[in-house]
Amino acid sequence: MRTRVALAFLAATAIAVAGLGVLVQLRVSDALEDRLRDSVGAEADRLESASGRDRLESVSALGGEVHAQVLTARGDVRASSRLVAGPLLEPAELRASGRSGWLERTVFVLDDDAAAAGKPDPEQERLVLLVKPVEEGFLVVGTSREDADEALATLRNQLLIAGPLALAVAGGLGYIVAGAGLRPIERMRARAATISARSAGERLPVPEADDELRRLALTLNAMIGRLDEGLQRERRFVADASHDLRTPLALMLTEIELALAGERTPEELRLALHSVDDEVRRLIALAEDLLERAGSGELSMPIESRPVDLVDLAARVVERFRPAAGRRGIELTAPGPVEIHGDVTRLDRALSNLVDNAIRHGAGDVEVAVSAESGSAVVTVTDEGDGFPEHAWPRNPGLGLMIVREIARAHGGSLGVERVNGHTCVRLMIASPQDR
Repeated sequence: MRTRVALAFLAATAIAVAGLGVLVQLRVSDALEDRLRDSVGAEADRLESASGRDRLESVSALGGEVHAQVLTARGDVRASSRLVAGPLLEPAELRASGRSGWLERTVFVLDDDAAAAGKPDPEQERLVLLVKPVEEGFLVVGTSREDADEALATLRNQLLIAGPLALAVAGGLGYIVAGAGLRPIERMRARAATISARSAGERLPVPEADDELRRLALTLNAMIGRLDEGLQRERRFVADASHDLRTPLALMLTEIELALAGERTPEELRLALHSVDDEVRRLIALAEDLLERAGSGELSMPIESRPVDLVDLAARVVERFRPAAGRRGIELTAPGPVEIHGDVTRLDRALSNLVDNAIRHGAGDVEVAVSAESGSAVVTVTDEGDGFPEHAWPRNPGLGLMIVREIARAHGGSLGVERVNGHTCVRLMIASPQDR
């Protein structure tokens, strides 16, 4: 990427330098052309304003860079500057020029220094000529393009030398600037390569400049934070599932070992089988909870909402668990029907988990209360047990209550635990449809 950025920067600079070089070349060429024509025009005006003999004498006395001749209408030379070795215009060219105006022609002229030394050596030069009508016929004034052409050639050579140097400098600077700009990305990449499941809490370095890279780093860190939280939840889930599964398996193993140890009476074997039956049913419920959580996901549990009488649903759950309660009482209290919109299957599992948890881990009688509060429904399951250890709630509620909490969230509600008058109260709130 650094090389591509530098190459793109170099290409853009090359286009800019080439365009600037062409523009400078054209502007300098125009400026030199204007200067040539201004000098020729000024000299032509001076000679044109002179009288006949004075004009001829002035033309004959001319030397240096400006050349002039006075020609008759037929093209004969009446007067010529001393460095011109031939006619500036032939009769045919004079007629073609329209008898006045600008034109260019290659003619033989003498070098000023060589002529002064008595060594005339005519050379061909390209002249810019201005033709003007005068009394004698035509006045032709011109000057050489040699100096202008040399200046343009020198400028072109300098541009050809300076252009590549400028491109080399621009390419190097582009490579350095691209490297500096991409350095924060490289630091983030290097840190991201070291972050793993065992390095929880690590984040990508955030650049100091308030730019797109800083916002990218903040966004990625927020994403890593969410992934980290999800990983911690999964670890807690595995720990809870392991604990909940280990207990009934250990009890079953103990019952089986006792049943196989020595001679057992049919009654003792029957009691052992009943105990194993209870633990198997508990394992089935735990397996269903695991499948429930694995199929729904913690963040997006789908529900099929329809009208439900929560009191009637709670009554069926209570009757189903009366045999498991044994000598402990389990009662339902409700002021009357409580109509809500929710998923009957998931709400049934939530209430079943709450009642089963109170029977297995609580003490004394169990009371299930259903009420309506501000358009929402509340189910409270109370027992006389000691409640949850301080470190267990709400971070490690156990697999059953974890499923209840997810069902509550899917219905826009919540799950809470509190101690009231020495009793443990688990409170499930189901929000009204407009509040979800």
